[in-house]
Amino acid sequence: MPDSVEPRPMVLRTFRVRTSNHVGVLARVLAILAEHGASIGDLRTVFMGPLSRVRDIEIGFADAAEIEPAIRAIDATGEAHVLEVRDEVLDLHVGGKLVIRARHPIASEADLRRVYTPGVGEVARRIAAEPELADHYTMRASTVAIVSDGTAILGLGNLGPLAALPILEGKAAILAELVDVSCVPLAAGAVPTSELVQAIATVAHGFGLVLLEDIAAPRCFEVEAGLRAAGISVFHDDQHGTAAVVLAAVIGAAGLAGLDLARCRVGCIGLGAAGTAIARALMDYLGRPVLGADLDPGAIERFRAAGGEPSDLAAIMATCDLVVATTGRPGLIEPAMVRRGQVILALSNPVPEIERDVAMAAGAALATDGRATNNMLAFPGLCRGGLDAGVREFVPAIFRAAAEAIVQSAPPGQLLPPPLDRAVHRRVARAVAGAAIDAGVATREVPPDYMLEGR
Repeated sequence: MPDSVEPRPMVLRTFRVRTSNHVGVLARVLAILAEHGASIGDLRTVFMGPLSRVRDIEIGFADAAEIEPAIRAIDATGEAHVLEVRDEVLDLHVGGKLVIRARHPIASEADLRRVYTPGVGEVARRIAAEPELADHYTMRASTVAIVSDGTAILGLGNLGPLAALPILEGKAAILAELVDVSCVPLAAGAVPTSELVQAIATVAHGFGLVLLEDIAAPRCFEVEAGLRAAGISVFHDDQHGTAAVVLAAVIGAAGLAGLDLARCRVGCIGLGAAGTAIARALMDYLGRPVLGADLDPGAIERFRAAGGEPSDLAAIMATCDLVVATTGRPGLIEPAMVRRGQVILALSNPVPEIERDVAMAAGAALATDGRATNNMLAFPGLCRGGLDAGVREFVPAIFRAAAEAIVQSAPPGQLLPPPLDRAVHRRVARAVAGAAIDAGVATREVPPDYMLEGR
């Protein structure tokens, strides 16, 4: 298995293009963009006239160096012209993506006395006498701390805590929008692991749970274990959220491809934070070992200790019916390695270990990539259900329940449900809360109607 490399991030731009009203001109523009490695997003018509049309085309480039050549090639057609190139991603991030607003108006002296001093003193005394009242009288029961040290940002590596902030803000915005969870991003500096654990534990009293994000392995395992030992409700989204969604994808893929998971051989290529968690989730679900491959001896030892069967790339591709790859190595899986009828989840972003179309052409029964297998399907429901049930520890049964709820939410014939469907996240939250109650790790009872569909 070759050494892994850090994939380049996809560069997003919006081209405003004027085209003449002739048949095939827009198709030619899109073909030029494809020739320059671009992925096409939304197309919006800005102007329609008798001689020309103006459209905004959202584009993702795997290589920023292709942007200028693509513009020149479009202009060279004579019937299309790039009027403007905008970076709407950077524009959207100006000033950040989050604000904190008061839930109640403060427009008078009376409002001030109730919200702050002297009225708040009574609330403080009550909480001091009965700490559990903090969940009732403060935002704690609906608030998550999202913590990162910036050591494993997306697929880009160690960019530091400040570079982690836009990711943390984005995740917080998603949680607020989809499941009404408030979040506070916490970017931690470069300190020893024990100090990071202590720092998080010190401020954790103000949060219902802690969500770890973009912390490199093996440090992420150590931070999580330290916080668990301190009695803090915590999960690491890059591990557990990803594992829940991938488990759902595996269950769904096996069904679509006609594989019997009880009988098929499963292999995991890449045993970093996500790959290890995926392997553990699969073994918990299947009740037997899976094969695993990685270049890092430490990763192999952690995998072996978890009950996995160490292997290598060639053996996994040659013998496994279902393969999950999370290596960060574009093109690692060659078409000749694919066996007919195999199911391949090549999940590295932005470029997978093997492109879906290439894998299908090589004989795979089903193939997918990381863009279609998004942990956004899991973490909102995990947070909402975890807060509602007062989960004191995220045990494997919770992540399995989340995965099964995701599978049940998928429309017929589709691998996974749409990630912006709020009903999906409500179903996952209910499953999480129910699993926590069944496992004896819930500290709060949910209302009688909580588990009802459509709540």
